[in-house]
Amino acid sequence: MFARLLVLLTVVLAPAIVLAQGTPKIAVVDFERAVVESVEGKKASAQFNAKVEEHRSKIEAKQKELEDIQTRLATQQRALSEAAIADLNRNLQRGQTDLTRMNEDAQRELEGYRNELLRPISEAGAQLLEAYAAEQSYTVIFDLSNPQTNIVYASDTLNVTTEITRRIDAALAQAAPAARPAPAAPAAAPRP
Repeated sequence: MFARLLVLLTVVLAPAIVLAQGTPKIAVVDFERAVVESVEGKKASAQFNAKVEEHRSKIEAKQKELEDIQTRLATQQRALSEAAIADLNRNLQRGQTDLTRMNEDAQRELEGYRNELLRPISEAGAQLLEAYAAEQSYTVIFDLSNPQTNIVYASDTLNVTTEITRRIDAALAQAAPAARPAPAAPAAAPRP
């Protein structure tokens, strides 16, 4: 009898205990999108894309060079001496090794460059997100851009990405004039 009463009280009082502690306030953010779609993020993306194109054109030129060697080997093999064929094969192998290195170096450089460009924006965004969470009394905010969050669905009403992007833009716009050096004072005109 006492056990039934205890179970009944637990079932009746559990919702009241949860309400007394407060309902958790949850939000989601696509933090990567907030950073990349901010004004400074778009500028950084444009700089990054220009660097990608620079590397792409160098790699494509090297690939074209290797294709030309392969074409020459295929079309002129009977007319070339053994020494010339061996020389073209060495050039082809060396070129393929160079191309592999170019690709690896480009990947490393681009990854570092992207981090260098986006790190200041991400750091500012993280501080703003933390301040926003405290201001809005969020219990937890999940990052949709992090594949480890395992979020299958989140209502758009929970998504604060647009607000965080707006705050990043506002904060970095205010910080930009302060970071620029003050213009030099105009020289005083000589008195007659």
